[in-house]
Amino acid sequence: MESKRYSRRWLLAATGSMSAVAIAGCADEGPGDDEVADDVDDDLDDDEMEDDTDDVDEDEMEDDTDDTDDTEDDDDEEYDIDDQPDDAAAMFVTPQDGDTVESPVQIEAEVEGVELVEVAEPAAGEAHLHVLVDRECFDDGEVAPGPSEEAEEDGIYHWGDGSSEGEIEMEPGERELCLQLADGAHRVFGETDEITITVEE
Repeated sequence: MESKRYSRRWLLAATGSMSAVAIAGCADEGPGDDEVADDVDDDLDDDEMEDDTDDVDEDEMEDDTDDTDDTEDDDDEEYDIDDQPDDAAAMFVTPQDGDTVESPVQIEAEVEGVELVEVAEPAAGEAHLHVLVDRECFDDGEVAPGPSEEAEEDGIYHWGDGSSEGEIEMEPGERELCLQLADGAHRVFGETDEITITVEE
């Protein structure tokens, strides 16, 4: 009987040990410390990425705002006739000083330092031509009259289409011609050219 009692105790002890091992095994199957740490790191990385993205977006918005401000500053810059090139000049190609010609007089001109354009908003480097017959040249900055019959009767011919040649009816005799550049507001600038011709009867 004594030996059977020991055997039962041994079985009970063995059974208890096996239960403890099983419980320990179940505990090992749960998420470990390393896995929990990985999850925390992943969450932190996601938050950091979101913060970085927000920073980039804010920087891009600031850059866009700066670009807009620069454009507005450019638009706010006002044109001044002093912005025109210093070497701007208009010259007669034909006729030349001292020539004898027939009416209508064929006139051809050339320019330097500017581009001939149709009259529009004044801009640096752009101009159109005025031809004056038997009139004194306008001073720099003066406004020459625009195209009209009255102006032409006064000897002021306005080539506002950006052309560099044309013809003008002139009375026979000696005629003094002046060629001038003007901006979109008809303000005269640049070097002028003056010649004297004789128109045949």
